[in-house]
Amino acid sequence: PARRARGGAGPLAAGPAGGGIGGRPGCVGAPIVSGPVGTARMQAGTSPRPSAADAPLRAEQVCRLTVGREINALALSPNAKRIALALQDHSVQIWDISAKVMVHLLRGHKYRVNDVSWSSDNVHVASGSADKTAKIWNAVEGRCAATLQGHLLTVNAVAFSLDATRLASGSWDKTVCIWDVELCKLLLTLSGHTDWVHSVAWAPGGEQLASASSDHSVRVWNAITGVVELVLVGHLQTVRSVGFSPNGVFLASGSLDRTVRVWNLQEGSLAARLQQDGDEASVQCVAFAPDGRHCAVGCGDRTIKVWNLASGRLVAQMLGHEDAVSGVAVSGDGTLLFSCDHDGSVRVWRMLVHRDGACASAGDRRPLMSNSAQAPAAAAVCLETSAGASFKDLLDRLRSTEDVNQHLRQQLCQAQLEIEESLRRQSCAEEQETQLSRYREVISGLTAQKEKLERSFDEMRRELRLMPNVLAGSGAASPGAGASPQGDGLAARRHMGTSPDRTSRPVLRVSHPAGSPGGS
Repeated sequence: PARRARGGAGPLAAGPAGGGIGGRPGCVGAPIVSGPVGTARMQAGTSPRPSAADAPLRAEQVCRLTVGREINALALSPNAKRIALALQDHSVQIWDISAKVMVHLLRGHKYRVNDVSWSSDNVHVASGSADKTAKIWNAVEGRCAATLQGHLLTVNAVAFSLDATRLASGSWDKTVCIWDVELCKLLLTLSGHTDWVHSVAWAPGGEQLASASSDHSVRVWNAITGVVELVLVGHLQTVRSVGFSPNGVFLASGSLDRTVRVWNLQEGSLAARLQQDGDEASVQCVAFAPDGRHCAVGCGDRTIKVWNLASGRLVAQMLGHEDAVSGVAVSGDGTLLFSCDHDGSVRVWRMLVHRDGACASAGDRRPLMSNSAQAPAAAAVCLETSAGASFKDLLDRLRSTEDVNQHLRQQLCQAQLEIEESLRRQSCAEEQETQLSRYREVISGLTAQKEKLERSFDEMRRELRLMPNVLAGSGAASPGAGASPQGDGLAARRHMGTSPDRTSRPVLRVSHPAGSPGGS
């Protein structure tokens, strides 16, 4: 049990074992009634009525797209003609569903892409990445229209508002940011979560925004003022995904504790709790059907399940994925369900049921998730089936799991810091290598100039060595031209810088008379 503030007005009591979050009458101390395995357990005094939607369904796989790369999330365009994929290889792919071909490969993120979202006009796609940025792409032209920077850590989730004027992004930095799409300007930063934010979703009216976090809670914010209106507690582990019903009254949240909780936001209470069977059936993603009565759930055990929220019964289960299901989406007419997984495939399913509840036949079919004018029936509060020892065991498991999660989060943060430091060093090394390449080019140029100058000096030396012989030869050829040979030789010596006194000095010979002392 926990206490949380609603809109800052004061504490609201929670029901036993996370059963409710509002202080309204009937939310606390409701009777506990056990239900059948695989169904939501309902409040005493209510019993689900059998309907055709509760009958087993024939789920047909009508299409499979093989991407060949790990897919982290998918988003279906509002006209259901294209699908956007967030990939582990840092890219976003846009596929034409009917043609089964990729029409755009969008590159620009530096690390893995965690989430994608379509705008309501089918023109833009938003993506959130581990490089701490969110990008807005023009899906028609296949180019990046804007890059939004402001988060301090990995961006895990993005979502366009219904009017496509605002974009919400959730991050590991524990905040949610709301951006003006046209101006690419940060409007609000929503702080309150105590751990990573994994998912964000807009209410149909655009006045509310929901966020899911590793702190085991779901928060509902006023998207205009930035004030938190509701804190929904009850999950025992990380909440991975949230989604609003078409009328905005209900909010579904999926958690690693293998449950989907459906909250009635008008009453501030838990409307249904859907328990997934199996130790590996952690909930990775949730999506409401257009009729608001059904919810599709993607699980870690490679299955997709469809639940009827009014009765709390599992009405369909699809098998075929080879890895954990990382994304689900339902077409606007409710006839098709799209799913993706980490093994790199996208599958398209058609679910049909006979009017009398039997399995559909080729001649008489109607979609399970067809649009309906009826508002979703509000299920009663769902509580835990046991108290005492069972609740104590759950608390022990919760503490153990929280310790492990905290340790893993610390390791991941440390790893991210090391990666950022390694990238910084790599960037410095690349800059140094570029500078060295420039120096090498300068040295090569100087070496070439040096060699050219040396060749010029060698030629000048040869010309200078030949010059005296040329001058001497010209002087001997014309002795009577008015200048004496001695004069020409003197001129040549002067030209060569040689003094005549140093080359030929006159010798004075003195003769003595015979018989005189000294001789000759």
